[in-house]
Amino acid sequence: KEISNNVSTTIHMSVIGDVMSHSTNFKNAYDSAKKDYDFSNTFRNISSYIKNSDIAIGNLETTFAGESRTYSGYPNFNTPDELAKNLKDLGIDVLSTSNNHCMDKGYNGLASTIDFLDDADLLHTGTYKTEEDSKKILIKDVKGVKIAFLSFTYGTNGIKIPTDKSYCVNLIDKDLMLEQLNLAKKENPDVICVSM
Repeated sequence: KEISNNVSTTIHMSVIGDVMSHSTNFKNAYDSAKKDYDFSNTFRNISSYIKNSDIAIGNLETTFAGESRTYSGYPNFNTPDELAKNLKDLGIDVLSTSNNHCMDKGYNGLASTIDFLDDADLLHTGTYKTEEDSKKILIKDVKGVKIAFLSFTYGTNGIKIPTDKSYCVNLIDKDLMLEQLNLAKKENPDVICVSM
């Protein structure tokens, strides 16, 4: 981005793919001595790429529906929420949450996931607890470069989105996508990043 006086700014962005936890993953992350989960070792080999970025984005392909819903892997993911804390510690700044697993534990699981992400201070886009939230565009300033983030999914693996909460998941829909892009453009971003 050219800021002023022909001075340019370069940002380094890291993007990681599907962050998901199969049963073997969360069983390996369990520390029986502490009676707690720690996924940080999983990211050991990529941590330097994330730490050396100005911004890091991931795609969260699981829910944090809580232990009472029973932790599970494929096909309906529910992961210990310690993963959210570990992603924050890793240096992830933004998570795309609109994907085929976002409804694995229904709307309550989707809402719980948002709550755990908020508790971990992780920015997220693509799933929403309220219609009002679905109209807010995630904007992040990175070294003076204003970036808007959008996220859309083709579906939810056949799990129905409640008709009275159709706003809760950004589906790949031409009208919705144009609406979201126009909302983003009103924020005058330098860049719009879309996760599909």
